[in-house]
Amino acid sequence: MLVNFSVTNFLSFNQRTTFKMEIGRVTKKLEHILEDRDTGKSLLKFSAMFGKNGAGKTNFVRAMAILRNFVLAGRLPQRAPDLWCKIDDENKGRPTDFEITFIADKNLYEYRISLVLATGIITKEELVHVVGNRHTKLFYKESSESPYVFHHSIKGQNKDIEVLSRTFALSGSPFLFSSNHNTDGFFATNPQAIPLQKAFLWFKDTLEVIFPDQPLQETSLLRYEICKDEFAQLLKDFDTGIEKINLDPVSKEKVFENLDLRTQQKLNLEMALVSPLVKFSSLQEKLGMPQKQGLQNAGFYSSVIRSRRNIFIITLEKDGDFHFYAVKFVHNLGGKEIEFSMESESDGTHRLFQLLEILICKKEKVYIMDEINRSLHPKLTVQFVKKYFSNAKDRRIQLVTTTHESRIMSHDLVRRDEIWIADKNEDDSTKLFSLEDEQVRIDKVLDQNYMDNVWGGVPVFKDEE
Repeated sequence: MLVNFSVTNFLSFNQRTTFKMEIGRVTKKLEHILEDRDTGKSLLKFSAMFGKNGAGKTNFVRAMAILRNFVLAGRLPQRAPDLWCKIDDENKGRPTDFEITFIADKNLYEYRISLVLATGIITKEELVHVVGNRHTKLFYKESSESPYVFHHSIKGQNKDIEVLSRTFALSGSPFLFSSNHNTDGFFATNPQAIPLQKAFLWFKDTLEVIFPDQPLQETSLLRYEICKDEFAQLLKDFDTGIEKINLDPVSKEKVFENLDLRTQQKLNLEMALVSPLVKFSSLQEKLGMPQKQGLQNAGFYSSVIRSRRNIFIITLEKDGDFHFYAVKFVHNLGGKEIEFSMESESDGTHRLFQLLEILICKKEKVYIMDEINRSLHPKLTVQFVKKYFSNAKDRRIQLVTTTHESRIMSHDLVRRDEIWIADKNEDDSTKLFSLEDEQVRIDKVLDQNYMDNVWGGVPVFKDEE
């Protein structure tokens, strides 16, 4: 779960700016709170960030995406050298700081990394394990030239972790990446270092950053009949005109003719690699042999191919063969059921379909989403948030989204501490604050006060001044 996130010297963020998911003093809507007994943290399950165009809302999402991708891939995107804050020319040579506090596998961690974006050089990095008031630095480095230092609790007798750090010293990657890159053998022989793996897997499996045209990761849930029906019921409940979803068998050629050459090559390689593993797992199951953890009860592999025109599902099933399906949406027109592909559906339905995983997936998840209201009717956006709260009651889930849909700003729907405003400082850098910071009274009409520029974060035109 996400506790807080801070960023400095990134795009429109000049000075250190912090976003929090810890609860405020609000005493209503307690069902919106996730009480984590293991760490003692009380966290919000939802937060909406408002602000005028250019205030920095999307830059907040970009900062989260850059940090996640750097940890997972070990390298920065090509555009990274130009992402420092241009408000001060000296920022080009200054470090950009990312700091995130999160709960992974019942443990509270603080992860900090500083790097000069123009050069890609990491100047500081540390992972801290927090228990009560005790902060234990599991590893850290204090400058670009200094080596990594490790706490005795994760070293082990052989001190393999120090050898690992020297091996990757010149890679330019975060050590949190390096220690988890092709290192299964390391953790098998150094179980005391597992906290590094737990922290890495939080970035990989729990945190998800989504931009408007980017699909979510788990639409492979459609392979399950029960989830397919749940997807269809939600689409029907949201008044899209869709009655049900069908998975129509198609040929491999039909799927691949919709893909570019690079995607075809990637899929062919992926299928070639996974096929022997799944077949071997099936053979072990038939012979009653113990199976490697992670393949037990798997039975098949699944991949989802999505575009604006079509959605295809590729599965390797227990018969040892790949099966290909096209997702079709069934409408009832004049009493007749008619199938349509995604290209025939509206932009709003396409966007809504991207969001349904949030309502269905039972995994522990933290979604950071840009523009939840993109292509959605205002009432549908509000209804989606209502449905989210209803489905999130017994789940470990958080949704942080930027939006312009002020109808979400209602005491009947959200808590005061769930609303954040992105606005400009005098130097045009981004500032973030919540309505909890403003101590807004419960009798205030939130959306009207926001549109009237009571707290800032809305455009002001000359004829209104």
